[in-house]
Amino acid sequence: MNYLHALTHGLDAITAGEPVTVELLCEMHHRLLSGVYGDEANPGELRTSQNFIGSTPYIQDARYVPPPPNVIPDLLEDLLEYANRDTDLHLLLQIGLIHYQFETIHPFLDGNGRLGRLLISLLLQRGGLLPEPYLYLSSYFNARRPEYVAHLLAVSQRGEWEEWLLFFLRGVQSQADEAHHRANLLVDLREDYQHRYQSERSENILELVMRLFEDPYLDVNTAADWLDVEYSTANRLVAQLEEDWILEELTGKDRNRFYRASEVFEIINKPIDQL
Repeated sequence: MNYLHALTHGLDAITAGEPVTVELLCEMHHRLLSGVYGDEANPGELRTSQNFIGSTPYIQDARYVPPPPNVIPDLLEDLLEYANRDTDLHLLLQIGLIHYQFETIHPFLDGNGRLGRLLISLLLQRGGLLPEPYLYLSSYFNARRPEYVAHLLAVSQRGEWEEWLLFFLRGVQSQADEAHHRANLLVDLREDYQHRYQSERSENILELVMRLFEDPYLDVNTAADWLDVEYSTANRLVAQLEEDWILEELTGKDRNRFYRASEVFEIINKPIDQL
């Protein structure tokens, strides 16, 4: 939810015609880390101390040492000047370069990887390659984390730009294929639900089922708000969908029950080779 909140904030800014700025990145970083792992590391603030990367308590043994904090603002300004500039380079290649450089600068104490991957989605949409944030490269990078880190380090140590960009482009291709497959499965499931419930006497149940494709989690109060109906009506509809195995109750309690659209969730969450 934080990732979506941060991305939406960035999209609102660029949709209004604003460039990507250091201030915008800090605002997105604050939303990304608020209330989750890393929120003790000054969310929304550029680091003012030296950090390093590697499983060691000693900086001299680190795998990589980012630039010192006093040069971070200027380095970010230079990077974003390039990111906001039109170039002859294909946008995917430009984004691959930007992602490497952002991770190399490592401008925050924590959350640099998360924000760097979010920046990819933001630039893809600003450049018109995606109408919505359908591409989730974090999945690809996290599944191949040792290879991902090795490629970034190889650019810094040996200038292996081509190898990094090929890895990045393979990730884009893989996640685009996966997103396309998941989207088709969701469309098929939506059509199945629509066919199943369009003949019901209550139009509310069809509307409720369709809303599950926007948000697969709900409780009865949420359903009542979605449909603008009384709690008792929403409770009856939710109970029917639970009986039909559309909704799965998650708490096991008699009160304050919470539900998930299990088939929608599986399509979103299962490994692609299990779908």
